[in-house]
Amino acid sequence: MIDFDQDPTTRDRLFIQMSANFLTERLPDEAIDWDEDEIEEFVERHAWEPLEYFPASEVVDMIGNAAYSAHQFMRQEVLRLTCND
Repeated sequence: MIDFDQDPTTRDRLFIQMSANFLTERLPDEAIDWDEDEIEEFVERHAWEPLEYFPASEVVDMIGNAAYSAHQFMRQEVLRLTCND
């Protein structure tokens, strides 16, 4: 079973995956090791058209919020499914 609280990369990998919903190109897997400036630079170059005039930091926040929501949902579902056994 996945332990969403103990796997330190789960949130980072979700952030990378969720970026595909806000960018024309998903962040590459190696972005897990990038600093904030590198991520924002990538976001500026690949922002989805409706978001291209938003500051990169705001788009990064949107991606982070989506990743957090997905993390919370998966965590709740795992608990729900494992507690009903």
